[in-house]
Amino acid sequence: RRVHGGVTYGYSMRVAVTGAAGKTGQIVSARLAQHPERFTGRYFVRSEARANELKATVGAGADVQVIDVVNPNTTTVLASALQGFDTLIIITSAMPKIVLSSLPGVILSKMFSSEPKKPSFYFAPGEEPEQVDWLGQKAQIDAAKEAGVKHVILVSSMGGTRPDHFLNTMGNNANILLWKRKSEKYLISSGLEYTIIHPGGLLPHHGHRAPAPGGKRQLIVAVDDAYMDSQTKMVPREDLASVIISCIDEPTARGVSFDLVSLEEGQGQIYNGDFRALLATLNGSTCNYENDRAAV
Repeated sequence: RRVHGGVTYGYSMRVAVTGAAGKTGQIVSARLAQHPERFTGRYFVRSEARANELKATVGAGADVQVIDVVNPNTTTVLASALQGFDTLIIITSAMPKIVLSSLPGVILSKMFSSEPKKPSFYFAPGEEPEQVDWLGQKAQIDAAKEAGVKHVILVSSMGGTRPDHFLNTMGNNANILLWKRKSEKYLISSGLEYTIIHPGGLLPHHGHRAPAPGGKRQLIVAVDDAYMDSQTKMVPREDLASVIISCIDEPTARGVSFDLVSLEEGQGQIYNGDFRALLATLNGSTCNYENDRAAV
């Protein structure tokens, strides 16, 4: 028996996290580790160096395991490691790298042009979106199903309805958002209970020093990239982590795919942690994947 709001937990839910050493993954992992009365965590990272980095955050005794999601044996290895787990949180993602030689042109365009250029990006060989966001996530979903995991929470990205989105052009048109969307559809069709979260732009931005703490903003949930063209399309990583963890034992989050953004600090009403009430603002809607023009 578990009574989340009124405390009293009959057992500690077993929760696994992939991509646990990433910026968002570390926040999620640390928060799970802070509540051993609610959760027993297992954290998957891609290298021993990342494992050591994560243990410095969540504790030296944390259950951290190394697994490469693009390895052909991922499904078999991960399925064994997920035996007995209730929930799998997938936060893995291909990571673009800036082409440094493109930066001088970007700087000059900002100084002398009304339409500044964007920097160029590439993906390391073997770490392209097709390998990580499609095949790697597919392998994780297959492993969860094989292991009898009850619930998969997939952290994806807003923009999946927009094939022409800038992010899809990165890495010589690597279509990162479209491969992510393909994984979402695969999870939905898998028969597993699922929750899919599409966060907007994550704060703080990479390379920015200004902090973006959680618990300071009004959060908004929506569907189908409704806020994609608005000024309200960002969300702090700490707030995203709070929502991810709330999805673990919130029944109304099952079978739902939604977008997550926030207002600026000082606008609206600060999110009070009532996740069920936040989800209720969707009025039963979920992201629509029918007649999907965004496909690879």
